[in-house]
Amino acid sequence: MQQGDLIYIPQDVNLWSRDDSGAMSIIKTSKPITGVFLRKEACNFLRIYAKGIETTVKSASVYPMVSTC
Repeated sequence: MQQGDLIYIPQDVNLWSRDDSGAMSIIKTSKPITGVFLRKEACNFLRIYAKGIETTVKSASVYPMVSTC
């Protein structure tokens, strides 16, 4: 994947983020959503933009969106 690629995030996937104070929050998707790939964060984790924030997600939990054209 390249920066800016769209990704599919299924229902019940955990998204991790930290606020300005450093507190960790976990958001579980209640329905499938679309995000934007930003970069690889670690071996099995990706940094993405979803639900209006920059978050971390397990790479095995998301799928690249492909064009059908």
